[in-house]
Amino acid sequence: MRMRHIVAVGAAATALSLGAALPAFAGDAQPSAERSRTAAAHDASDLGALAAKRKVKIYQDAKYKRRNTIFTENMRNLKKDGWNDTISSAKNLGTCTVTFYQHKNYEGARFSLAKGEKEPHFGDHPHMSDATSSVKFRC
Repeated sequence: MRMRHIVAVGAAATALSLGAALPAFAGDAQPSAERSRTAAAHDASDLGALAAKRKVKIYQDAKYKRRNTIFTENMRNLKKDGWNDTISSAKNLGTCTVTFYQHKNYEGARFSLAKGEKEPHFGDHPHMSDATSSVKFRC
């Protein structure tokens, strides 16, 4: 039992000494690791900026009433998100144009809202009254 303890301590000491030696070699790689972290942070901020550009608030009923949510990405098929054929009004809160399509996969009748535009009643557009099945942003 004591021998196992000594072997374990020796293995740990060896690992620590190797770990202590690694920074000398890793020192050359550290700036690129720092660049990677900076690049990752930059990419994350780009995604945040893109989400801010792509932002539409949709409502279940006309005149911005009842259940609502915000989409920040293209939605190819609203059925799996529980919004298929239920959107009746919307406000474009982003800077990209958002297009609502009658069918999934961006097909069928459609209409768009530019930056800052809103639509209080989708029924004012042919074939779009409670008929939206996909949403796509264009920046």
